[in-house]
Amino acid sequence: LTTSPPGSVHLVGAAVKAAPGAQWVADLRDSLGAHPHRNAERAAVRVKERAARGVATLVARKADAIVAAADAIADEARLLHPRGRVLTIANGCDFDDFAGLEYERADRFRITHTGSFFGKRDPKPFLQALAGSGLEDVTVRFVGDFRPGDREFMTGLGLADRVELVDYVPRRRSLELQRASEVLLLLIPEAAGRGRGVLSGKVFEYIAAERPILAVVPPDGAAAKLLRETGAGEVVAPEDVDGIRAALVDLHARWRDGR
Repeated sequence: LTTSPPGSVHLVGAAVKAAPGAQWVADLRDSLGAHPHRNAERAAVRVKERAARGVATLVARKADAIVAAADAIADEARLLHPRGRVLTIANGCDFDDFAGLEYERADRFRITHTGSFFGKRDPKPFLQALAGSGLEDVTVRFVGDFRPGDREFMTGLGLADRVELVDYVPRRRSLELQRASEVLLLLIPEAAGRGRGVLSGKVFEYIAAERPILAVVPPDGAAAKLLRETGAGEVVAPEDVDGIRAALVDLHARWRDGR
């Protein structure tokens, strides 16, 4: 059993498959050939994506079965005419991880985003919406890294007193911060359509935290579909600053009124 990312691990699976009697299951947690967070305009990234497509072809030709974390990844694998069965096994929500972590209402409207910023993932539309919302009793916590350019953009909008940048923390602390939030922020880029199939583990962790989710994601994508089915949050398109602002104001009003 080989699981990616990184996609290069499947080269090991293909090598072991050469042994007599060996059976190989390739587990795809992300798209091998069209990662939505990569900056496809960069030449180095294009080279990496060509290599990834080569690995995807190898998986299709050699693996006895393929497991995918989302239907879009499974559909992508089927287009390569794999020799074995392709099956979607989605991530799950580990509600027990939050045992003992109780939500207590605060006197500020706390919004938390956990995770790294890289490639196409972009906090700027959200930050613009926050700046134009007129909401002052708000604290937005970005837990993980934050790119220097995004930090400068945030400061230029006059949001330094409403944004808290938290360095990497142990997972238990991350869960505590998620539970101790009025809203959880989910950011998935459109990335020329490549973001529609993204259904990352973070989506399920956010659902397990049982706090309202502001999902700035492709409206016709897998994450949006799941959140609508579960009623776990509000969905707004990644570049829709006005829509994000309206959702922020509405969520704030519901919190203020105890709803």
